[in-house]
Amino acid sequence: MPSADEIVQRMKALQANREQAIGPLVEVLAKRSALMEELAALDASYGKAYVEAEAAGWTPEELAQLGADEPVKRPRVHSRRKGSAAKKPAEQSSAAAQTDSPAATMPTQVLPPTQPAPVTTGTSV
Repeated sequence: MPSADEIVQRMKALQANREQAIGPLVEVLAKRSALMEELAALDASYGKAYVEAEAAGWTPEELAQLGADEPVKRPRVHSRRKGSAAKKPAEQSSAAAQTDSPAATMPTQVLPPTQPAPVTTGTSV
């Protein structure tokens, strides 16, 4: 039976291997995080540019033919009529729901579940 010191030494050796193996993952995670932040910033400007192209007369079909996919997240459009007061938030949401604009009808992004669904064998009980 190994002594307490031997057990501690083995544990430290195992832990050192684990620490060494995690290094590359930590580096990639840091790079990935930075790139995801950069992508989020680009997505915002892309959405704005896409909406501006539509406002200039381009249709989603024409933009798709040019290789411009419809943005996942569209920017909020703030339009105010001359002489009218700003609407209250509740009025804005009901007014937006009644418009025929593409931004009002765009589906929301659905994220995948965090846990996989249970696997069934196909037999019933």
